Amino acid sequence: MKKFLVKIKNLILYLLFPRTCFCCGIDLPAKEQGFLCKECLKKLKKPGPIICQRCGITLKDGGAHCFNCRGTKAKHFKCSLIRSALDFNEPSRSLIHGLKYEKYTNIAKFFAPLMYKTLLENPNMLEAEYFVPVPIHKKRFKKRGFNQAEVLARELSALADIPILNALERIKNTKSQTKLTKKQRAENIKEAFTCQIPSEIKKKAVILIDDVCTTGATLEECAKVLKKAGAREVYALCATKE
Repeated sequence: MKKFLVKIKNLILYLLFPRTCFCCGIDLPAKEQGFLCKECLKKLKKPGPIICQRCGITLKDGGAHCFNCRGTKAKHFKCSLIRSALDFNEPSRSLIHGLKYEKYTNIAKFFAPLMYKTLLENPNMLEAEYFVPVPIHKKRFKKRGFNQAEVLARELSALADIPILNALERIKNTKSQTKLTKKQRAENIKEAFTCQIPSEIKKKAVILIDDVCTTGATLEECAKVLKKAGAREVYALCATKE
């Protein structure tokens, strides 16, 4: 009887507040607990099949590294490996937007298993002792109420059994990176972070967690701070790669 009443309750809720696909807006079936319709789910794709061995960008013409990571240039990077679970396309963009700006934090439960699978596909990352979420500025946190990177890290931590360490603080309230060039992004994010607990970071391997990787400027700036604090190795794992 109890199960029957629960079903009736859920049906009434569905009729009053039908759930829709975050991407195309079509109504989802009453029993569907996901965030995307079947057609939009099919459009999700991983970077690749061939990717840069350092930054994870798709290499359309093959090879081991992209132009930016090729040869001696790689020695200047502090973030030694960047991986993303999905390409940043229309369906994944819709989910990221829902998570960040519409406060559907439960979308992190969708991304976390995909990020965990990506983690397992990159054995070097498994040496990490902490997940370090990329922080947002306190003004943005006050307005939004949460840090999407920390929400993702929390879900991922439960799957991977790797603890979260909020080692970084964003001390510079930077403008949005969205419309900036690669060079402008690097300049905009420069000296935006500080390490709060260097004693916890020293000689540790850590994984930065973020929602979107575009040029990698934010991740690299975070990695610089962590390496300066004594981190042995810094990796990065993101939900999507733009």
